[in-house]
Amino acid sequence: MTITADMTFGEIALLPEFAGFGEHLMLCRPSTWERMWDKPIVARMNSDTNPYEEARVLRGLNRIVELVDDGRQVAYDIWDEADCIRDPTRRNTKLFFFPGRPGAPFIIAISGGGYQSVCHQMEGFPVAPELNDAGYNVFVLSYRVRVEPLMPRPIDDLNRAVRFVLENSARFDVAKSYAVIGFSAGAHLTAEWGTDNKGFASYGCEPPKALVLCYAPIDLHESEDVSDQRFLDSVCGGAGRDLIDDFCVDQHVWEQYPPTYLWQCADDDVVSPGNLGKMVDALDAAGVHHEEIMYPEGGHALMKPHAPETDHWCLSAIEFLREYLG
Repeated sequence: MTITADMTFGEIALLPEFAGFGEHLMLCRPSTWERMWDKPIVARMNSDTNPYEEARVLRGLNRIVELVDDGRQVAYDIWDEADCIRDPTRRNTKLFFFPGRPGAPFIIAISGGGYQSVCHQMEGFPVAPELNDAGYNVFVLSYRVRVEPLMPRPIDDLNRAVRFVLENSARFDVAKSYAVIGFSAGAHLTAEWGTDNKGFASYGCEPPKALVLCYAPIDLHESEDVSDQRFLDSVCGGAGRDLIDDFCVDQHVWEQYPPTYLWQCADDDVVSPGNLGKMVDALDAAGVHHEEIMYPEGGHALMKPHAPETDHWCLSAIEFLREYLG
């Protein structure tokens, strides 16, 4: 079976290779899933759909098909039954394994979706084979969204995912060094993992060797338009906006913050491009090594027209990762 661009979300979700986790193509509210069911898996914004992005999406999905058809387990539950009984929202989590080179480090990939959805079909699944090409083992994380209070549940899920892989490193045949890459809201979650108040240190977890932040919300005070306000409400939720500073990553960068690679587009109309500058300033102040690039155009998640070289942002990120993961 080969997944093609004209196949719908529903057709792919019903494939035997996706049995048990088809809804994780895009983990979202039921009404949204119903609307997406008959839509092609490759979003066609206009007649000029980016062929490179289409190829990335299809490659990620077909990699899952190949692994399952080869007898490999792809989807894993990170919380056991007792954990889920204590908090049933944990049942919405999942970890997807894309094996790279045996014994190589691993990378946790976290898709975005405004903490309302988890859009693996366009972010986590496509980036996994690219990172595999560089030798890295990749785990794509489905974390909790649309729960109240939201925080710190997604961070709990990231902590559990890291520990799950470390505890089963021999089973997965991966090294115990890792990095985290995130997109949009997933990049906010990734950035939180490095902070002094909500990150790996507060969980007593092994620190990541590096972070990669793709169009990350950093300073939640940057929220201005309606979509920003929805994101802010998702993060703070029932905890109240008086806690907003707790989740402004730039206020919690410290000397042990991991080396960080950042990129965004100057015409991003979902996450203010000023977020990248705020994070760079915070990293500079803490003496943390970082590299960043602001592409001139491409919008949010490269959904707008952009130069072909922008599509290859992952190659630059991999060069950065090699410096810290080997």
